[in-house]
Amino acid sequence: MAKAATTIRSLLSLFVILSLLAVLGADDGVGGGGSRRCPLIPSMTAERACGAVAGTRRMLELCLSTLRAGASAGAGAAVPVTLHAAAAVRGALDAYAATVAAATTLLDGGAVPADGERAAFGDCMVGYGRARGAMARVAGDLAAGGCDRAAGIKAGYTAGLRGMDGCSRGLLNYPASPLYARNLADRNVTLLAALLCSLVPAPPA
Repeated sequence: MAKAATTIRSLLSLFVILSLLAVLGADDGVGGGGSRRCPLIPSMTAERACGAVAGTRRMLELCLSTLRAGASAGAGAAVPVTLHAAAAVRGALDAYAATVAAATTLLDGGAVPADGERAAFGDCMVGYGRARGAMARVAGDLAAGGCDRAAGIKAGYTAGLRGMDGCSRGLLNYPASPLYARNLADRNVTLLAALLCSLVPAPPA
């Protein structure tokens, strides 16, 4: 049990390290570039952007609530789609942090006694660390205006989804775990961010 606890703490530390590295790496995209605008970046209202990417009513509702909470557009104004995507990415990053905090509380409180489930939590945190790093880089690219960065943005949100899926696979045998439901919700938020990021056009060949 002590060995398992040490392993879990090491994995949680890895999540923190990956997160810090991602933030440092994203600074290059943020510094001084937030005001840049690309002529090819379309502008949309939140309603239009959500309507363009949401294939289900549930995703539409999630999209609208996320963009309204992120205040990416005021009073129904049309803004560059990079701002909508950035609001969704921030929502995903906040969700990751909350889930990691919840997992840490469960582990520290002894609510996960089985070694197998604790190991699954550890694998899950590795996935979250990777997703956090990838989506932080996406945030940096979006803050830079999205100019000529569509490929990097796509690679980032794809890696974010893979991180969420890595956690899901580890928890398949523990559907009653509170982390299981949280991961499903976080995966949906990540998917929403990916869909809104897909509105950022690739530069002409």
